[in-house]
Amino acid sequence: MQTNIGDKYIFHSENGMDYSIHIVNINDFRPDNERYGVDVYDGNGNYAGDVMFFGDDFLQKCEKITN
Repeated sequence: MQTNIGDKYIFHSENGMDYSIHIVNINDFRPDNERYGVDVYDGNGNYAGDVMFFGDDFLQKCEKITN
């Protein structure tokens, strides 16, 4: 999967909420499960408050937004 800074995803969680995931950093020197630094927003547009880190395994569960 090709992922770039600026890419956006939607995570449809099991609790029924949709979360907007924005890639803000990619670092190949972090562990695989922390490769991507992301900003996360809930369905109301509220920012999670800090950058979170995920890997390809998590992003594969998300829907990529294409413009």
